[in-house]
Amino acid sequence: MTLLVSDSDVRAVCDIGAMVTFLDEGLRTEAKGPGPLIPERITLSHGNVFLRVMPALLPETGLLGLKFFHGSMRDGVRYVVALCSLETGQVTALVDAAYLTAARTGATSGVATRWLSREDSSSVGVIGSGLEAETNLQAVCSVRPITRAKVYSRSPERREGFAKRMSDVLGIPVVATSTPQESVAGTDIVVAATNTGPEPTVAYHGAWLEPGQHVVSIGSTTTALREIDVDTFLGADAVVFDVTLEQLTHESGDIVDLLDHDPHWDKGIALDRIITGAVLARSRPEDITLFKSVGTAAQDLLGARYIVRAAHHLGLGTDVDEIASPKQF
Repeated sequence: MTLLVSDSDVRAVCDIGAMVTFLDEGLRTEAKGPGPLIPERITLSHGNVFLRVMPALLPETGLLGLKFFHGSMRDGVRYVVALCSLETGQVTALVDAAYLTAARTGATSGVATRWLSREDSSSVGVIGSGLEAETNLQAVCSVRPITRAKVYSRSPERREGFAKRMSDVLGIPVVATSTPQESVAGTDIVVAATNTGPEPTVAYHGAWLEPGQHVVSIGSTTTALREIDVDTFLGADAVVFDVTLEQLTHESGDIVDLLDHDPHWDKGIALDRIITGAVLARSRPEDITLFKSVGTAAQDLLGARYIVRAAHHLGLGTDVDEIASPKQF
């Protein structure tokens, strides 16, 4: 059987805090083995339409599969995760990944925040007011004792709406600010989750860094987009990536700009090395840490597995005959 999981099912079963824990355990399990097999993502385009494919094989978890998403910024984008058993080859689930992508992005930031931020962090500054800003803030609040948050986005209506909505969801005061610098000043954790435009537009500047802060940046996932400036990388005591620096040069305008500034910069640490304890990123309370994420297919497959298990537990989703029958040779 193959379980079909709709976007409404995903939203109904998803607990961001629980997903953080599930991804933390899954990513560590994979990192302690031979490691997941994750090639660079494949992107095709035709006019305004693009198709991106992100495959992965997770030997320790017994999963293989892929996420693909396609469409255009004008007409919308559709996301699907196909989850398969490594042992049997069965297509166990097809999951609408529209909300799932935002949830696993936030959950991965939660994993990084658990390992990189100060344990007594109690305040968050958010730049961005979209869905991924929501899921990232929820994830951060699930791993640290957050008592207050501030948010900025360019639209006064959107930032005010975000502040009210997330105050209700989280049960803490979330205040909208009139400038991005004001939203991050005096906070322990910074979340930059924006849909910024091409250079030189950046949402967060390294001049705003404060001792002890942990910064999460999840925008700039193509070379045409920018979110944080070069000074943010140079001002951090530890910079952590969820993919290799080489891959980032093909996928993030922030990294392209950094390497244009210093072609020999190579101080990034893999998230896998942090969560397995191989490297200690924060050694002093005043250290500044930066997590720069573009997302991986491993995160997608683990996030989908969490959703499928939760859907089975709650009796959601639709079982159909197996989508792919085996062909014998």
